[in-house]
Amino acid sequence: MYRTIISGLFTLFFFSNITLFLGHAFGVDHFNDYQFLNMFGGKGSENGQLVAPHSLDIDKEGNVYVTDTGNNRIQKFDSDGNFVLKWGEEGTNNGQFIKLHDIAVDPSGKYVYTLELKNHRVQKFTSDGNFVLKWGFENTGGKGADRTPHQISIDSFGYVYLTDKNSHQIIKFDKNGKFIKVLGTRGSEAGQFYRPHGIVFDSNNNMYITDMRNSRVQVLDKDFNLITQWGSYGTESGQFSLTFPGIDIDENAGLVFVVDKLLTNIQIFDQTGKFISKFGSKGTGEGQFKRPEDIAIDPQGRILVCDTGNSRIQIFSKTNLTKTS
Repeated sequence: MYRTIISGLFTLFFFSNITLFLGHAFGVDHFNDYQFLNMFGGKGSENGQLVAPHSLDIDKEGNVYVTDTGNNRIQKFDSDGNFVLKWGEEGTNNGQFIKLHDIAVDPSGKYVYTLELKNHRVQKFTSDGNFVLKWGFENTGGKGADRTPHQISIDSFGYVYLTDKNSHQIIKFDKNGKFIKVLGTRGSEAGQFYRPHGIVFDSNNNMYITDMRNSRVQVLDKDFNLITQWGSYGTESGQFSLTFPGIDIDENAGLVFVVDKLLTNIQIFDQTGKFISKFGSKGTGEGQFKRPEDIAIDPQGRILVCDTGNSRIQIFSKTNLTKTS
């Protein structure tokens, strides 16, 4: 009997420490915090297939919009990843795309905004793909077509914000494309940036920005005052590489999710910047990533990751994490 108990304790100790070792060795902490649920996409040009998708966003009904960058089109899926519709092709005309990079659904769910690197413009569509309007970046206080906005987000008032990596600024427009102002300059102080990329708003219109070359997340209020910031350069928990483009918030859980493209993982923080957990590793299997770019949280609290290098979207659910006090 005692031998059986000792054997059981040894087995528990052995496998617990193996799990801990694997977590540190492969950069995956807290194995039970998140579980893989499903994936959709896969490389190809048929309906529902994707080539190098760069971004995704989700409307309040749970529909998923994906920038199918390699196919120069937008695809819309339902909450289970079933194909709904598509629009776009390569070109410079209305409703066409070249180097489609980002997408955002406005809070009402009625309109979808896209951002192209090659055509240097934003296009606005209805949620079923009908073209509404477009605008470029001339007369925005920068170099016009030399601007390089990389991500787009809409606040609760309908204002459209773009992160411009090369000018190290945030560009603000109204919902009809009228230029409002630019925010920020190059630097490492509060409200300054060095190659900003990801941007998302919470319900109070605080903006969360991945300030990549400063290896930090900045949280700024609607008046552009610093609320908090966190992060540093490195490979440990709570640190970032120089390329961590995607960010989203689950306010119900009080959590912030950040995609690190080079470290091929998702890091999770509370809204004060305290590190909570992370998941993911490099590869092609379930729960593994290749050059992930973006992330979005759906109305059910599931986490959808734009697994760009694997040409697919992966869906995860949280198991043990709860809102921090």
